[in-house]
Amino acid sequence: MRVKDPWDNQLTKPLLTLFLIISVCGFILNSFYQIQQTRSFSEAVRQQVKTQTLNAAAEVGSELEKIMTSVDRFAREVTATPDKTFVLKLLEDEFAVNEDIYSLNVTFHPYQYQPNIRYFSPYYERLTGVERKYNLVDYDKPYKEFSWYHRPLKEGPIWTEPYYEPQNNVLMTTYSVPFYQYKNAKREGKMPVGVVPSDISLDHLTASLKELDLGLGGYGILFSKQQNLISHPVFSHVREMENLQDLVSETEFAYLSKISRCFESDLEYLFFNGETLDNSEHYAACTKVPHTNWTLITRMSSDMFYMDRDERRQNNIDIIAWGAASFIFLILLMTKQRKLTWTQNNVLLSVTLILSTSLVLEFARSFKTLERADNVVITTQAQREAFSTSYSDRMETMHVAQPEYVATGLYVESLEFVNANNVHLTGHAWQKLTASQKAFIEPKLAFNHTVSSKVEEAYRQDLKDGGVLVGWRFSIETRQQFDYSKYPFDHKSIELSFNEADMGGNVILVPDLESYEKLSKMDNPAVSPDIVLDEWQLKSSYFKYRFESYNTNFGLDTFYNQNVAPELNYNINIEREFIGPFVTTLLPVMVMVCLLYACVVSMKYTPYGDLRNNITAVVFTILLAHYSIREHLQIDEVVYFEIFYFLLYLVSSLFMLIAHQYYKAKEETGDGRIYKRLANIWFWPVMTISIFVITILTYY
Repeated sequence: MRVKDPWDNQLTKPLLTLFLIISVCGFILNSFYQIQQTRSFSEAVRQQVKTQTLNAAAEVGSELEKIMTSVDRFAREVTATPDKTFVLKLLEDEFAVNEDIYSLNVTFHPYQYQPNIRYFSPYYERLTGVERKYNLVDYDKPYKEFSWYHRPLKEGPIWTEPYYEPQNNVLMTTYSVPFYQYKNAKREGKMPVGVVPSDISLDHLTASLKELDLGLGGYGILFSKQQNLISHPVFSHVREMENLQDLVSETEFAYLSKISRCFESDLEYLFFNGETLDNSEHYAACTKVPHTNWTLITRMSSDMFYMDRDERRQNNIDIIAWGAASFIFLILLMTKQRKLTWTQNNVLLSVTLILSTSLVLEFARSFKTLERADNVVITTQAQREAFSTSYSDRMETMHVAQPEYVATGLYVESLEFVNANNVHLTGHAWQKLTASQKAFIEPKLAFNHTVSSKVEEAYRQDLKDGGVLVGWRFSIETRQQFDYSKYPFDHKSIELSFNEADMGGNVILVPDLESYEKLSKMDNPAVSPDIVLDEWQLKSSYFKYRFESYNTNFGLDTFYNQNVAPELNYNINIEREFIGPFVTTLLPVMVMVCLLYACVVSMKYTPYGDLRNNITAVVFTILLAHYSIREHLQIDEVVYFEIFYFLLYLVSSLFMLIAHQYYKAKEETGDGRIYKRLANIWFWPVMTISIFVITILTYY
């Protein structure tokens, strides 16, 4: 009995056409959805940045306006007071009841308060939370620091250029308003008899800048009218009152030269694309602060403009799958219409599926999420300061003593996999203690999650500021649970975790970023450039905080952060080099697939017994190769590439069955062409489509 070929069925062509239409529609819809998602996401982030930037400027302006309103009103009261000897009482009452004012002062022109009193300038302030009272003198001297007195007498109400006040270690600005002897004095052209200034700390004004969500490494900064830096997460820049012209020569601020339009007087709002810093792409936006000519610049990192990496990978794989299906059904339809031969059909289907599989693997490698959402990556001083501030605020909310932040550095010289889960690392580590810290903190360092650890002190040195630097040489073996399921297209994220060695000491380690020349993830600041990684390639490395939750306080009453303990880590992300697994794993599989196909092709000319022996020999070789990969990896899970061996077992068994049916049909009917076609024509398409499906299921 002759077996009928289902390919000759009349329904084949309509079904292929229907499937082709569905596949093309799926490809178009998914592509359109991806484009729309990317565009809408980018627009939403831009709008978020604009809203945050304008709102932050408005909040600063609102704080300024509160001061202006209060000081203007009080200056009018002083002017309206006939007997100026009552001004001191007015000042005391106003300062006591007005909580919007951090300082208030009434300064009389020399001898204007009383003929026998040269300087009368009572000054009340609570800038640091403690109320203080002074009487200022020498303010009529022509010094720059007394511009709050001289300028209002000539110009009227002014905001002074911000200045550093060393006594309180803060940056200040002053709003100063002139007052007169009586109400109509200004209208009559009389000169003011004094000024009412009020100081405010820039920390109070710029608190909202620390709350901006501008991605990893993003932050807000302020420049004064004279283009001096007056707000930055790293206060050392602010304390020096660095000017724009000097800052642009520094690497961290080089991007400012590309956004010079931000400093134009008629600025409303600007957004800048793709400002490049080192190895990372950044963006910037800017606007003016109301009531001043200050410039607010928000700098954000490109991660804000990236959709969720897992979602992007899945969307791209969906597009590839629908596109591959469209090509497959088009090729089959053209074959049905006899526009392609079966050989051409075979080649085109296989090439389409191989290329599609390669694209899936590329997207899987490019869009892989390596960090948990709750981890805090630290690659700039701004991020470090933001973390310290946030954690200090949390401790204050819990009514816990503020922690000590100890600068800690690391340098990895060697890295070697001991087995599937253990990694041996060597290198240097160090700590810097300030003069105040070294009095009650002993420099210590320990590594977490280690099988063995050897830490020896290598050097100790006193610092110029009275602090101390201690360095150690370490050799540790850390144990982690690595994911090998994607082998050989897998990544590994090695976490080198360390602490201060004294649990319950209320000490938080912070990365000593000032000890590194470059801080970008791609610069790998704490990894030796000569490190040997065998079959691995170094992709990125960086400091981060991982929050650990413990269900015990380890018996320590001083273990305050039991619920959420910030643990400083140094992450080393590596990617497996493909050439090694290709030679040791992929190449043997390709050879075995070709040997199986050779058996398929020779079926017509080979006796059944010889064909069976040949297939058995190939299967035995597959078993040896399979055992070899299991022995090499020494893991319990089934990896991506290992599935190919199971596929070869299945294909070998199916081919044995097809060969049996071929010889049986040939013996009974003399015609086994349908089995020969099934084996010859569909061998490569079935193999490649199986690999394609396995790849999608593994990496989706």
